[in-house]
Amino acid sequence: MFLLQNGDVLGGRYKVESLLAKGGMGCVYLVKDSKLNNKIWVVKEMTQINNNEAFLEEARLLTSLSHPSIPKITDYFEPDEIGNCYLVMEYINGVTLQKHFEDAACNLALQEIIAFASQLCEVLSYLHHQESPIVFRDLKPSNLMLDEYGRLKLIDFGIARKYDEAKLSDTVQMGTVAFAAPEQFENKQTDPRTDIYAVGAIMYYLASGGHYYFRNTVPLSQVFAQFPSEFVRLLQQLLETDPNLRYQDINDVRAMLEQIQADSGARVESDISKTLMIKPGAQHIHQSQQHLPQQESAAPNIGRKMHTVQASQNHPGLIIYLLDVSGSMTLMNGEKRRLDLVTDSLYVALKQMVFRSTKGSRISSRYRVAVYAYSDDVHDVLGGIKGIDELMHTGLLPSLQTQRFTDTAKAFQHVEQLLHSELARIQDGPAPLICHMTDGVYTGEDPEPIVRRIMDMSVKDGNVLVENIFISDDVLQQEVEYPKRWQGVQEHTDFRDEYGRKLRRMSSVIPESYRQMMREANYNLAEGAYLMFPGTNPDLVSLGFQMSAATPIY
Repeated sequence: MFLLQNGDVLGGRYKVESLLAKGGMGCVYLVKDSKLNNKIWVVKEMTQINNNEAFLEEARLLTSLSHPSIPKITDYFEPDEIGNCYLVMEYINGVTLQKHFEDAACNLALQEIIAFASQLCEVLSYLHHQESPIVFRDLKPSNLMLDEYGRLKLIDFGIARKYDEAKLSDTVQMGTVAFAAPEQFENKQTDPRTDIYAVGAIMYYLASGGHYYFRNTVPLSQVFAQFPSEFVRLLQQLLETDPNLRYQDINDVRAMLEQIQADSGARVESDISKTLMIKPGAQHIHQSQQHLPQQESAAPNIGRKMHTVQASQNHPGLIIYLLDVSGSMTLMNGEKRRLDLVTDSLYVALKQMVFRSTKGSRISSRYRVAVYAYSDDVHDVLGGIKGIDELMHTGLLPSLQTQRFTDTAKAFQHVEQLLHSELARIQDGPAPLICHMTDGVYTGEDPEPIVRRIMDMSVKDGNVLVENIFISDDVLQQEVEYPKRWQGVQEHTDFRDEYGRKLRRMSSVIPESYRQMMREANYNLAEGAYLMFPGTNPDLVSLGFQMSAATPIY
């Protein structure tokens, strides 16, 4: 019997807000934690457990794990006298892979499927290479969540188990028929290769438009005739009935996926290389040679793709946040002050950089970040440019406070000086991006000439990119009702505010590599749209800051 109802309080602190899901083995609730300022958690309720040790095993298993793709367990309540027990865990703001697949009309691009499979291999590698390997045993699209950053998360460890080499068979044969390996239903022992089969079954399901492999009677080469042959061979080996014929280690699967992704990506690029260039008709995007090294200065950039260099540990991306903190930032935007909305969105962008820089449990410095708050003066919030790894390890997140008036020109002059000192040593990395947030008209000098000079600076990857987030209640002639369907600010976009038109002239065109990253996050920004985002609602402010973290990474 499931006991929790809306308004119930569990353990004197977790107030039930709503029922999120209900299944045969329990319910999942959204709760608020009164001891942590109403922080949101998820509570998994299980009942009618014949063997209470099963619940405790799941709780102990999850509390021992630490990986970005595994929800953290923060608390649990052991079974009571009638068998009700509860897990308190991290709330994931997102959708299941199944829902994402259905929302895409069951039609995902091969690159996206490979990207999801690679993330899945990464977390399985963590599980399989524990001192006592952990086999998940119930991988399927509905047990995989995509959080707001596009990061895959494993949910429902209910039948996961530690691999015992001495056992000849599993105590219980469980799993979802469509994705479970044959040995799960043949009174045999499951091991990490069981999960490897499920990776193949999930990839088959996504690539085939929603068909199940266990019902397939057609050769894979025929089913996937339009896909690269390497992909078909990979699926064939993953889906072998005999575990000994499959890949034996998930890391080998991941390596093969990365190779297929690299090969297929190169083929795509060779076909569309001309379309990836920023249109020369955008007047302020022309390439300046004045900041290239001497040996490069005579080489024209015509015909070369722009803004596709990937950030890496050796050549991290440089993101400069330039944030207006004038007194009007205390005004409300919906239920939050403008300043608090910006701070929250900035934190999300920084966390996104952390997730994209994390391999296993290690954060690499794939991004370097500077944060400058300005009013009539410019304040270096972080005390210089910080690597994203350093920023996260120190826990030094930016703290913003409102000041007085707005001198935007002085702020961009500060950025211009910083870039003059930085460009020579970052020529082989991705083009820097300046993310400027403002909420109104400036005082003092006109910033546009300074911004145009900055936009003419360049590295080998292309011109310095400038993005503008304009927080105002009245920016566009036509209100944006559905941010994920919005196609972005374009040449024909009508503004009610003259400053909005100026900011568009001060904004770069969204590079194709950045636009594609946001399309994978289900935003529908059009080709040729500008790096300008009207902050008329929190979703658009968040979109602007997410874009600041969209530098391609290696």
